[in-house]
Amino acid sequence: MRAYETLNKLRRGEVIDIEGIKLKMDDGDIKPGDLYVAERNSGPKLLTAKKVDLQVGCIFPTTWDAYAFDLYECVKVCEA
Repeated sequence: MRAYETLNKLRRGEVIDIEGIKLKMDDGDIKPGDLYVAERNSGPKLLTAKKVDLQVGCIFPTTWDAYAFDLYECVKVCEA
């Protein structure tokens, strides 16, 4: 599994800034409607969960221009 800088910061309890919004890791599992940060090759993205598919192991966003991320590539967040 790759190490992702932004996700690691969130998991360590640090506050990050994405799109001018200060975010921190939130407790619990990601559920539809939750904000989450996903990170892969193109850097971190702030998304809202539309569907969480545990059998496939990924989270589908509400926006059409973002793809599904694997569960380990996502961290549930809230405003700091």
